[in-house]
Amino acid sequence: HGRAEIDQEKCVSCGMCLVSCPFGAIVDKSQIYQVIRSILEGNEVVAIVAPSFVGPFGKDVTVPKFVAAMKQLGFDRVMEVAIGADLCTVDEAHDFLKEVPEKLNFMATSCCPAWSMMAKTAFPDLAKNISMTMTPMVFTARMMKQADPEARMCFIGPCAAKKLEASRRTVRSDVDFVLTFEELAGIIEAKDIDVADLEIDPNEQDLIHASAAGRGFAQSGGVAKAVADKIKEWHPDMDVKIASAQGLAECKKLLMLAKAGKYNGYLLEGMGCPGG
Repeated sequence: HGRAEIDQEKCVSCGMCLVSCPFGAIVDKSQIYQVIRSILEGNEVVAIVAPSFVGPFGKDVTVPKFVAAMKQLGFDRVMEVAIGADLCTVDEAHDFLKEVPEKLNFMATSCCPAWSMMAKTAFPDLAKNISMTMTPMVFTARMMKQADPEARMCFIGPCAAKKLEASRRTVRSDVDFVLTFEELAGIIEAKDIDVADLEIDPNEQDLIHASAAGRGFAQSGGVAKAVADKIKEWHPDMDVKIASAQGLAECKKLLMLAKAGKYNGYLLEGMGCPGG
């Protein structure tokens, strides 16, 4: 019918087609309706927000104003996923110390779903080298669900691949909804909220403050750096060699070199999106 078709065996849900299509003809499945429905039904919906939320809404949108806007939309609480990133850092640091070089030649981070999916599909024999650590999204959602099992978790971030991750059998009981920042901006606009002009309650402290390293997960190279720094903290005499790539073409080159033995002993990080 003259239409392009997605090869589902090769697609890793990186979302690059969404931003590359000049006609905006490719869209991801939205859960805007499901989130709003859940809030209107009176469920406690917690927004777990990627640390990069400080960028897309403009320089006048401070953290307290962002939290105030989320409360106006009906979210019960707002949590920063960087707290899960800190837990992820510790887990991956333990993994690296335990596995490399005794059991594995190198280890690769697991935070970007598109990168880990590409690695496992294009290089199936290297699947064992991808860390089994949960992503910051899952760490944060599980932590919040343990505190309140009835609450619904809505991850909000820049990444379409998180929709793929949240649909996995092992994750879907933890993360109920995923919205992109673009979808959140649409809800804010529909509700006619001017976030930059919102009045804020000076006593409102609703974000758990994570470390700068946890927030650095949003940047390309930030995950591996956080893990290497944590290992250095535990073992000051140990230097962890790092290699990172951004964009799936560069990620593929990185893994081809790793397969050829060029990165033995390294911690590798891949990010599906240029810049992270």
